[in-house]
Amino acid sequence: MKKRFNTTGVCIPTMHYMVDITDKLDKIIELIKEKDYFIINRPRQYGKTTTMYMLEQRLKNDYLVVSMSFEGIGDEVFLKEKTFSKVFIELMAESLEFTNEEESKRLLGYENDIDNLRDLSKLITRFVRDSKKDVILFIDEVDKNSNNQLFLSFLGMLRNKYLLRKQGKDKTFSSVILAGVYDIRNLKLKFRNEDEKKYNSPWNIAVDFDIDMKFNEKEIESMLKEYSSEKNVIMNTRNIAQLLYRYTSGYPFLVTRICKIIDEKLNKENLEWTEEYIIKANKILLSERNTLFEDLIKNVENNEELKDYIFDLIMNGEEKSFNLDNPIINLGNVFGYFINKDGKVKISNRIFEQRLY
Repeated sequence: MKKRFNTTGVCIPTMHYMVDITDKLDKIIELIKEKDYFIINRPRQYGKTTTMYMLEQRLKNDYLVVSMSFEGIGDEVFLKEKTFSKVFIELMAESLEFTNEEESKRLLGYENDIDNLRDLSKLITRFVRDSKKDVILFIDEVDKNSNNQLFLSFLGMLRNKYLLRKQGKDKTFSSVILAGVYDIRNLKLKFRNEDEKKYNSPWNIAVDFDIDMKFNEKEIESMLKEYSSEKNVIMNTRNIAQLLYRYTSGYPFLVTRICKIIDEKLNKENLEWTEEYIIKANKILLSERNTLFEDLIKNVENNEELKDYIFDLIMNGEEKSFNLDNPIINLGNVFGYFINKDGKVKISNRIFEQRLY
């Protein structure tokens, strides 16, 4: 099977041209070795799912990795504790079915004993205690149901088990990694006592995840070198990588999308890659409809304050100080539209700036 540039779904090294993210994976694995809990919160199409997949491949020999996604499981799952708890165990079992069938069957054997989150907690304790390896939990698309009280209670349960484990009073997942757009540490969970008016974050146990997920020039060049070698395409990989970074600021989808356009639409005869190709591909990209741009337009059109703020930046040329305490700046930062440049708010890359203009 010939490799290609991929901008939909998870990237597989044997199928797709990919940047070398070894350095990023090494840093994440250090957090896992410390038994930390954290969330990879980054904008849409920023390589979160691919990073989780690559992590699983690196860790599966030393850990029992349970990897699942909350995307597409429906809202009804989150209406009752019994339903959610059973589905959660089924998702765990499905994840292990092709990597450790014995452990998958062991999990399903516990399923009939679950009626609520308390039972789920006990099952997790039992499963982890009897496992031969440390168990790691990955949950992708975690913010799909982050406004659901049952989901927040589930996070609160994992948080409580983590704290008890540190005191030697429980067994639970060695590390839990959640992936999504929003930082769910900011979500609030009401205590069960209705008279208690305080709120507490269900995920305030998470350590900071400050690993830079965008592609740098060296990483982009690693993908170009592999591509040019396999396709016998002549290019100055360093210069092309610099050009790609100049346009995209390393936004993973944009980098790969430009390469895909050049490869499949502009350079079918495998000629030398030049700056002219980058410019032409950029124009094609800006004129097309894709999921990233559709998401950008939806987010801006649905938030009048954000729209006005971007208008002032781009059309009026206003300078604004970067401060994440400002909810509009924070929202633009979460979506990946704003960056902090010398203390000022700037649009994160040239392509977004042109598309928003």
